[in-house]
Amino acid sequence: MIIRSAILALFLFIPFLSSPAQPKIEVVSGTTIDMGSVYGGEVVQKMAVIKNVGSDTLVISDVKAQCGCTATLMSDKILAPSDTGKLSISFNTAGRNGHQSKQVYVMSNDPVNPKLTISFSADVMSVLDINPKVLAFDKSKVDSVYTKTVTIANPSQTEAVNILNVTSDLPSITTSLMKNKLMPGEETQMQVTISPTKSGTMNGKIEMTTDHKRQAKFDIGVFAFVSKK
Repeated sequence: MIIRSAILALFLFIPFLSSPAQPKIEVVSGTTIDMGSVYGGEVVQKMAVIKNVGSDTLVISDVKAQCGCTATLMSDKILAPSDTGKLSISFNTAGRNGHQSKQVYVMSNDPVNPKLTISFSADVMSVLDINPKVLAFDKSKVDSVYTKTVTIANPSQTEAVNILNVTSDLPSITTSLMKNKLMPGEETQMQVTISPTKSGTMNGKIEMTTDHKRQAKFDIGVFAFVSKK
């Protein structure tokens, strides 16, 4: 009986002796990162700690982001067992609004998880809500006048916003803002008028400057297709 037990124990122990050493990648704080609330145009950055919890050297071959708005930087790409490295993730919120969810992919020699996915999210806020954000004058004619209205609202419940300046890079565009100071929850309108002097396609923007320190500038796109009379 004792001999049988010893033989059984030996057979159970052999797989542990023959198992090859291998690396194993792990994100110490988890693979989901909440970047919180930020204003549009800001760049928010978070740090993730990558650890080799395996028994062999972990080699990180590449780090890729889901879109061009995300940049990553790995401090160490070769990690011995129990070693850690820092992965910097930065997200440029320019041109974005609302809830954003993106992924970063870490490629390594981990045989079980060769492509690790890290997901992060951010809620992008705006100092001003602008509607519409793009104006299309697609049936314009030379020497005619066309006007469209843009609604500008201050969604804050606590802060007033002053619109300091409105400019356009198209000489045929003029603007008229009804109110420069918006109290919390208040809105106003801006009249945008185009007076084209020649036919063709026009692309440009209207730039608004505010006194808000974290989001001072806003762009409204302008497109026009102008035909002859």
